[in-house]
Amino acid sequence: MTNQNEDGEHEMRSRKKKQRSPLFALLLFAFFLGLGGTAAYRRYGPSSERMTEEALYGVRGERTAIMYEYELQKATAICRDQEAYLPIEWVQTILNKRFYWDAEEGLLLYALPDQVVRMTLESRGESGRALCVEERDKLWLSAELVETYTGIRVERFLDGDVKRIFISIPHGEDRVSGVRGNTVLRSRPSIKGSIVGEVSEEERLRSIPDHPNAVTDTKRWRRVMTKGGVTGYVRLRKLYAEETVPYRSTFEEPVYRSKRLEEPIVLGWHQVTTKEANQGIDSVTASAKGLTVISPTWFSLRGNEGEYQSLANRSYVEAAHRKGLKVWALIDNFDDSVTLGAMLKRSSVRERLIENLMRDAENFGLDGINVDFELLRRDAVKQYLQFIRELSVACRRRELYLSVDVPNPAPYNAHYDREELGVFCDYVINMGYDEHTGGDPMGSTSSIGFFRAGITDTLKEVPADKLIAGVPFYTRIWKKERNGKESSEIVTMRGAEKWMEQYRLHPEWNEESGQYVGSRVTDDGSVQWIWMEEERSMALKLEAIRAHALAGIACWKLGIEKNEIWELMSDEKSTE
Repeated sequence: MTNQNEDGEHEMRSRKKKQRSPLFALLLFAFFLGLGGTAAYRRYGPSSERMTEEALYGVRGERTAIMYEYELQKATAICRDQEAYLPIEWVQTILNKRFYWDAEEGLLLYALPDQVVRMTLESRGESGRALCVEERDKLWLSAELVETYTGIRVERFLDGDVKRIFISIPHGEDRVSGVRGNTVLRSRPSIKGSIVGEVSEEERLRSIPDHPNAVTDTKRWRRVMTKGGVTGYVRLRKLYAEETVPYRSTFEEPVYRSKRLEEPIVLGWHQVTTKEANQGIDSVTASAKGLTVISPTWFSLRGNEGEYQSLANRSYVEAAHRKGLKVWALIDNFDDSVTLGAMLKRSSVRERLIENLMRDAENFGLDGINVDFELLRRDAVKQYLQFIRELSVACRRRELYLSVDVPNPAPYNAHYDREELGVFCDYVINMGYDEHTGGDPMGSTSSIGFFRAGITDTLKEVPADKLIAGVPFYTRIWKKERNGKESSEIVTMRGAEKWMEQYRLHPEWNEESGQYVGSRVTDDGSVQWIWMEEERSMALKLEAIRAHALAGIACWKLGIEKNEIWELMSDEKSTE
């Protein structure tokens, strides 16, 4: 009996186990299916992760994020008195290079066509706020000030703990869309992007440019900006009723008016090193048919206080005017006592220098100023450009021509900023010579390839009607000794011809340099070489000038050329 009961209970338990097995398996299957679904959802479903505004813009408190063309900048602004103040270095590099800060004299300057605006740390704008502040040994410019002088669109979001300012170039219109129902903005064009903000169906979203080099499925996603200044990506299907809304900027770009000579310019530099040399004006212009402008080297900087040596002579100017010539007096920085950057960084020194030049221009009856500041160091560029800007204002007021001399373009002198010089100066003179100078390996002073490249490269920054091409009336005689040492000496165009005659040399035309090239062996076994400048080489240079319709030609220097050269110049002038 006992055995039967035990066997019966065992049988019943077995039946119960069999009855539970399908339900248990189903529950187990559902459990693992749920786990798999959760994993799949996490992998393929939209992300619910949120990115804070602080993480998005990288700022907090008074530090203010700068969004330029809807891209977050490494530089940050600061917020003072409900205004954003931008670091001047960033403004100069990205927005407007014409703001100039004289830290030593506490002046912030901006050159307009007819005046130089002067501001200090006490200056206030129309809003009553400071135009600039000095903190952390840096100068910060108010967005109000930058906006006044720059063609930009400024949008401020300065409430709250994460402040930001959007700056962009106005394009005349915005593309704005409505939103279908509530949605979210994401950090990238994917449902896996973090949520950066919510958007209600009442809001209008502005379409903004995508990030550079972004690979976005534009049929599914669009980058947008909310009215609260949050940027992100939204599904395209959530947008509807796109319309174009005009945006009109009230900024008017200033016009820096330039003076023009009605006839093609044929300028000759007259090297004047003593007062007595002024008497040579008749001799250096006697054969100069077609000459329109003479530029005597009268002014030479001395020291770093804005003083200069002057060899100017009123009778010289009167004689030039009787010959129908304009007089553009040259000022140089060749004296060893001058450190250009140190001199020009102080506003009071620049002002003194310009006042002296304007006084001499009036006293001597000058028609213009030619600035020949050479070997410009990179760290002196800002000071140099500000001097040119301020000088241009003074010249414009007095109807004086302003020209500036620049070297043939090369990587090591790209910092001259020829584009800015072309805005403020009436003429830019490219000195298309000194291709090979003392200390260089032997070669031409101005091969045709070098000369043409100088023109085409300068034209990338300076308009043709402002560009004057400089040519040399000299060359070099090179000497290579038996030990390989090379040296050279400058020889005038006339002197080169006499040297060739002296040794009865017969130079051969070289197509590559566009010059006659000659050589001889000396008694000590050295070899001398020369790349000639004469009528044929000069004709090629004139062809290049004509081909690009440049403003004219400038010649260094009067009195050392062959008379036949002026026949070419006269013909060039008559063909214009």
